[in-house]
Amino acid sequence: MKIYISGQITGKDPVEVREAFQQAAQQLRAANHTTVNPLENGLPDDATWEQHMIKDIELLLACDGIYRLQGWEQSDGAQIENYIAEKRGLEIIDQPAVLAYDPKR
Repeated sequence: MKIYISGQITGKDPVEVREAFQQAAQQLRAANHTTVNPLENGLPDDATWEQHMIKDIELLLACDGIYRLQGWEQSDGAQIENYIAEKRGLEIIDQPAVLAYDPKR
C-alpha cells in the first residue's frame, strides 16, 4: 500500500520533525509499504506553507492511505490532509500502528 505520512511540521524543531518522519517511513517500509514523505516533496525548505500544502495534497491524492503521526491534530496542514483522506476513503492509520502488507491492496 502507498502511504502518505502526515504530522505537525510547522512550529517544531526541524531535526526532531525529520527524525519522526524518517522513523515512520522506515517502519512502514519494513512492513512492505511504499511511503510518501512530505518532507521530500521536492520543494525547497523556504517555499511558502501554501506551496508545500499544494504539493503535499497532490502527493496525498496518489496514495492509498495516510499515516497520522502522534500530535497530528495540532497541525492545520495535517488536519487538512486528514479531511481529504477521509473524504477520499483512504485507509487511515494512527501511529504507532503499522499494517501488515496485503498484496491485494
